[in-house]
Amino acid sequence: MEITILLVEDDPVWRTMLTRFLNNEPDLQVLQSVETKEDALAFCSNNKVDIVLMDINLTDNNLDGIQATLELSLKRSSAKVIALTSLDNEKVIIDTYTAGAIQYVSKSDFRKIPDVIRGVLHSTSPQEILVKEFLRLKEAEQYSKLTAAEKEIVVLSEEGIGRSQLIDKLGKSEGTLKNQITSILRKFKASSMKEVIRTIKSRGLSDKELDR
Repeated sequence: MEITILLVEDDPVWRTMLTRFLNNEPDLQVLQSVETKEDALAFCSNNKVDIVLMDINLTDNNLDGIQATLELSLKRSSAKVIALTSLDNEKVIIDTYTAGAIQYVSKSDFRKIPDVIRGVLHSTSPQEILVKEFLRLKEAEQYSKLTAAEKEIVVLSEEGIGRSQLIDKLGKSEGTLKNQITSILRKFKASSMKEVIRTIKSRGLSDKELDR
């Protein structure tokens, strides 16, 4: 069975070279190559691919490939993201995995990419298990900032339950609920519950942090 790939790479030379290199493998097929975060997200919204090969630094030093990886994770895309980069900064690597990448390959090791793709798709590696546990712990770390009562409010808000319904469902006074929501917003330095939920589901990886 052919493994389908979306290549996200801003460098046209790398984009052309990698497309040819991967398409020379009998079981691999680059369906599309794009150069921006927006194009990558648009393609994945309208097409199914097995693998997204993602350059994490698409424009200047914005790390928008990590942002794209995070968005795919939040949208629960079925595609598995393999990060491709020439950066070796420890925090960048940690942020890449926090965003949802399942593997990380240096561009200098590009010849390993076909085997990495096959390994990621055909089996659950010990690394993949560790990455999933890492993501679970990072999300739990965000919830740990909350009291039990505050966590209940966040969970119900994520389900789309509004403030008036929360009052009825939790049996709280309007004043008590308002104070608890204010406390939640303050802890996450957020302006809305929607922002709080995104921060938790992003495992604390904020857009501001990546936009550097």
